[in-house]
Amino acid sequence: MTARLAAGCVRVLGTGRALPGPPVSSEELLARIEANFGVSVRTGMALARRLGVASRHICRDFAARFESPRTGSRNPELAADAVAGALAQAKLPVARLQYLIGHTTTPARLLPPNIAEVADRLNHAGPYSELRQACTGFANALQWATGLLGVPSAAPVAIVGSETGSVYFDALALADDPGQWVNLMQMGDGAGAIVLAPDDGTPGARVESAFFGHIGLGKRPGFSLDEGGSDYPAVRADHSVVTFRHDYEAVKRDGAKLFDAGLRAARDAGVDLGALAAIVPHQANGKIGNWLARKLGLARSLFYGNAERVGNLGSASIWVALHDLRSSGQLRSGDRVLVLGAEATQYLYGGFIYVHG
Repeated sequence: MTARLAAGCVRVLGTGRALPGPPVSSEELLARIEANFGVSVRTGMALARRLGVASRHICRDFAARFESPRTGSRNPELAADAVAGALAQAKLPVARLQYLIGHTTTPARLLPPNIAEVADRLNHAGPYSELRQACTGFANALQWATGLLGVPSAAPVAIVGSETGSVYFDALALADDPGQWVNLMQMGDGAGAIVLAPDDGTPGARVESAFFGHIGLGKRPGFSLDEGGSDYPAVRADHSVVTFRHDYEAVKRDGAKLFDAGLRAARDAGVDLGALAAIVPHQANGKIGNWLARKLGLARSLFYGNAERVGNLGSASIWVALHDLRSSGQLRSGDRVLVLGAEATQYLYGGFIYVHG
């Protein structure tokens, strides 16, 4: 099935991010796991080097098997901080927001939605909605936002992606489930946000050619969190932590096809790879830029990434990477950046063109 392409473009008024606590190196994280749970960390250290993730920010301390996020590091707290940062950069009061859209796989609660608490923390009295989606939540949210911003008299829209997935990692499951090592060593916690407005011709940054699609029809999920849904209402008999299921071999086999689908959608939208100042792929790990450069025959310097410093942030990944790139001083006015997202849950893809201004 072809991707859904949003018509027109929207202005970028501001971006923001929020990361919980100081960075935690792979060595420090593994030392905690070994000291507190008696787990051999040899596998973890080898994976950290292979994945290229040197540090990440985490919302818990890994001092105990069962932990909630630290105060100030809960999912809605991080999300609200990221939106507040984007609003501050936009010099826009929250009262000007027409709509607030959130996307996350790790909400603080299922009902009311996570974004309801975000709205309360921001004092946002307007409407809001939430997507239960991971690494391509940004692309789906852009479809909604572009539609909202395309009507007469539209006001700004804020989108925020947020994750606190470290609370789902069970150190005592590492010995029996090798996939949990991948989750532990590549993931991080955090939130990223963007504030968008209608394109009224005012000079400045833009988002255009936003697309979203999937190649997952009939496939088993590559990454899932089944328990806790209505199909799995019972608490585990041993009271162990509910963890993400990661079919790492299936993701390795089919994951590359997501970038192929994203590139086809970008080319169908008229994107010229030769005219780009940068490409921001989903920050699956710290080596993703190396892999894509070889795959596409492009210079490694064209690919921007931050996963080596913050890990894979799931829903927050693209917004945090875009914020960091905008803040880096690497872009000049008019530079065009291709953003490519890929999500292994049901094999989703999406992206957009960011025009710096």
